[in-house]
Amino acid sequence: MFDLPDLGIPVSIFLAIYGAYMLFYVFYSLFNIYHLIRYGIYGFGLYLIVTVFTGGTIILISGSVFLLMEYDWTHSVSVDSAAEYYNEDLFPAL
Repeated sequence: MFDLPDLGIPVSIFLAIYGAYMLFYVFYSLFNIYHLIRYGIYGFGLYLIVTVFTGGTIILISGSVFLLMEYDWTHSVSVDSAAEYYNEDLFPAL
């Protein structure tokens, strides 16, 4: 058929994309928390929502960081080996 050159995509590119997403998420969360505290109705419910949201965010981010620390981010994925797993049934003709 055709031969792909021996190209490799470093896995750290996906880590950089994930980091950019997490940075956007943190800024957006801080924006939301500011507006909840500034314009929300003061009371136990407001502080409960902010505390649960912040605690859940910390748990999810720390869990993903600990899971991602196990991988070798210097490894690269070969484009040639990724093409071996292509199946014609994966994208059938319409």
